[in-house]
Amino acid sequence: MGCLSDNRGYDMKITSQAELDAVRKKCRKLVTGRSFAAGASSAVPGAVVGVAADVGLLMEMLPRINREFGLSAEQIDELDEQLRQQVFVLIGNAGASMIGRAITKEMVMVVIKGVGLRVTAKSAASFVPIIGQGISALLGFGMMKLVGHQHIEECYRVAQQMLPGRPGDIERAAA
Repeated sequence: MGCLSDNRGYDMKITSQAELDAVRKKCRKLVTGRSFAAGASSAVPGAVVGVAADVGLLMEMLPRINREFGLSAEQIDELDEQLRQQVFVLIGNAGASMIGRAITKEMVMVVIKGVGLRVTAKSAASFVPIIGQGISALLGFGMMKLVGHQHIEECYRVAQQMLPGRPGDIERAAA
């Protein structure tokens, strides 16, 4: 998918619903792969290893999802001022704190704490031989999948409103 310029004078990475759906599918595959990695690292006894791996995976995965949807901080900064403001309104309306921003370790820690019960259970379970490590791996996989899919859906909703000619087209959404 290349960038195309539409009649409003800005570059759009995604120009149709079919392209948007393809990006969503591609990102879901990415999340599944990172979820397997999170599950594998969670099976290692010790909370520090699992949490450090989760932080690293999320710090790589979330910005990549943003870029795939054309919603990274750099991509949004390239838009003209009016459109950039409209995009931030859409992001704010979606309640999406990880779209259009540089993803920091602190932001990722907030996300991990948001699913804290799973992290606590995952860490505790990893110390129980065999069965506990399996449970920990499943919880690590599930946590990464949950966070990743939530972020994909937030990006999808914002990007969908940016499609030209859609009922939620950005010009109407910001009005």
